[in-house]
Order: sequence, then C-alpha cells, then structure tokens
Amino acid sequence: MLNHDRFLQALQFLHSHVAIPVGHFFCEEGWISEDEILTRTTLTNATGGSSFKSGTYRSSMGVSVLLPPHCPYSVTQIPMPLKYVLAVKIGSLRIVCLYLPPNMPTHNVLHVLSSIPLTHDTILCGDFNARFGSVTEERSLSVVNADLAPCIPTYTSFHNNYEISSMIDLFITNIPLINPSLHIATDLSLGSDHCLLSLSFTYDLQHSTNMLSLLHKTWNLSRLTEPDVHALYAHIFNQNSTSLLSTLQDIVQNPPLTRPNIDAITDEFISLIYNSLNSSIGHRPS
Repeated sequence: MLNHDRFLQALQFLHSHVAIPVGHFFCEEGWISEDEILTRTTLTNATGGSSFKSGTYRSSMGVSVLLPPHCPYSVTQIPMPLKYVLAVKIGSLRIVCLYLPPNMPTHNVLHVLSSIPLTHDTILCGDFNARFGSVTEERSLSVVNADLAPCIPTYTSFHNNYEISSMIDLFITNIPLINPSLHIATDLSLGSDHCLLSLSFTYDLQHSTNMLSLLHKTWNLSRLTEPDVHALYAHIFNQNSTSLLSTLQDIVQNPPLTRPNIDAITDEFISLIYNSLNSSIGHRPS
C-alpha cells in the first residue's frame, strides 16, 4: 500500500504528456488500478495550477532523476557545469544522466563525455545518439547494452514508410557489474519513440556505509586555536601528505597525456585532513 501511494504521488509531479503514459505503465505492472490512471482532467484538478517550490525537484535541460523519498543512503547532487547533464551520488555510487541532442556537434559531444569526472563506481545513462569516438576505450568504460542486450534497438521511428531503429539509449559504466540484467521494453512506448530501459545488478554498499560513518564524524575545531594542538595537527598533516605532494608536483612538472584521476586525489586529500584531525584533537562521538 505504501508503494502504491508513492506511485500515485509521483505521477502528480510529472508533466501531463509524461504522467499519462507512465500511469498506463504503472497499471500494466499491477502497481495501480486502471481507475487510478491519471487523465488530463485529474491532473489539472490535482495540481490546481500551483508552481513547484524551489528545491522540490532537480532537473537539467530536461534531464531529471526520480529517487525514493526514504532512500537509506546519502543522496547528493553533484554540480555539473554542462548542459543536458544531471549527476547524483548515492552512497559511493555515482549516476550521471545525460541527453546528447542529435544536432549537437560531434566535437561538443566528445567534450561533454570527456569532461565528466569518473570515480571507480560510475554509471552513465541516457540518450547518447550513438556518438562516442574513442572515449569509452580511453576512459576504460564498457557499454552495458553491448554485453546484455546486443542488437536490441532502443529507438524506433518511421521515415518515408520505412522503419528506422537504432541503439542510442545506453548504460555505460566502469563497474564490473555483478548479476546484471538489462530489460528493454520494446513493446512499451510510453508515448515516445524511445524504449524504456531497466538495469538491475547486485551492488555491495558496505563501503558506502563506511563512507557515511566517516562523513558523520565531527570535531571540536575550536581546539585548533590552542597552540600545541594546532602544531600537532600541522605536523601530522605535513608528515602524512608527502606522497600526495609528490604526486601533485609530478603532475605539474610532467603533465600526463591522460587526465589525472581528480576524484581520487581529492578523496586522498580529504582523508588526510580527517586523519590529521582524528590524531590531533579526536572526533566527537556520534
């Protein structure tokens, strides 16, 4: 019953041209009854023409992400200075949703794809319009569709009475997926010429739990005003940052041919700060 109510509530936040076919899909899956499928009239009456309040939704140039309201893991939106790209981080899993318009110049497409920062657990998904160049090889990415649903089109249209189909809606990742399953609903259009794609897999969130416990730690930073505590913190940080400093100096003095893993460097820097605080002033109990 709780999920049933959530499905009905979710429909209220979708535009009518999306909510109506999605409602039919929910009905076909048995999540809501046929009588509860929204119509244009019920949508108008339910919303009353009220506007969304700031912060109640997240979207980027038509790209949106729907998340359950009571997700047990930390969910944050990752700033992306790119059009048609929306990224979120769920625990340690990073999901980047994007839409690459067919009229976007290829060099712009490649710039967008190469500008997306990658961590070791990243999934790219969306409408790519099938333009990659050598990005997947250069960034050690694999196209999930090619492994789990080869030759199954995700887009179908008609031109001069001829059917045109292609694989342009994709999941791309650098994760070695465990027990993956990709379903392409070729018989369900939802009012679109694109198919609905659903990817499921087993994912170990144990390291996400460890990350959350680290983020929830707090410190009495006012103790850094004490000369001896401040000196101890600085000494520990300087002592432990030798390796990171050497890495950064080497990048500056000998720029690599490929983009350095900025996320890994940032994580190492943050860990240095946390560990130095733990060793000098200790963290407050949660």
